[in-house]
Amino acid sequence: MLAAGNHAGTRELLEDRDIQTFPRRIQDRYELTLARARYGEQDRWDAFETLRDFADHHPHSELRAQAEALIYEIGSELAVSDGGFWIFWSDRRAGQTVLEHLITRYPDTQRLDDALRILGEMAFEDGNWKLAQERFRDLIQRRPDSGWAALAGFRFAMSIVRSVRGPEYDLDQLQLATRELQVFLDSKPENVGFVAEATAAQDTLRRWLAERHLIVAKFYDRIGNAAGRQRALERAAEEQFRDTAHGQEARAWLQQLGSKP
Repeated sequence: MLAAGNHAGTRELLEDRDIQTFPRRIQDRYELTLARARYGEQDRWDAFETLRDFADHHPHSELRAQAEALIYEIGSELAVSDGGFWIFWSDRRAGQTVLEHLITRYPDTQRLDDALRILGEMAFEDGNWKLAQERFRDLIQRRPDSGWAALAGFRFAMSIVRSVRGPEYDLDQLQLATRELQVFLDSKPENVGFVAEATAAQDTLRRWLAERHLIVAKFYDRIGNAAGRQRALERAAEEQFRDTAHGQEARAWLQQLGSKP
């Protein structure tokens, strides 16, 4: 019936029988067939629920790869769906749940990089920079040869950039974002759009870093700490900040103090 495309008939036939009435050796086939019937009727969430515990119930099943593939299809389709019901239900959130289940229960799945890419993009779109970093870092580390590796490197770096609140805060994040952008650019990416955006972000971070060092110098100046002021000014006057306004201000200040930048 399923092969003939009769999803409703297959579902009705199988739902009339409890899985425990079948011999254990074919219970995995029962679950997969029922899930396919529900999926065929566009009832993706019920199809996933049918397979949610498949890896636990049938750890050695020869149908494991087919169950894994169907779970990925369900998750990837729900993730891009705009379906839902008010605040109570969202296909997109359901897709996230399904794909998170996939990467957790099927860590060796061939679709790991695809699932991580979708989850990473969802976190990036939601402004969840920490989660986006985790997803794209996992993709880079666990699937370095993936066709998504360049995208992951770009998104990983940019998610750190987006998490930076400005020159007054997050010195460590500023420095980390700068390093990761350089790692991405050093990889010689082919996507000119990514390169342009990363380069622009790098310029912004350089300005912020120079400003941060100058802010520290002014603080030390106010409290009368000449040594601290000198160190901060020297950092703001480094060659990498020469073309920034704050770098130039630091150089001028050092000259007034009789120090060479």
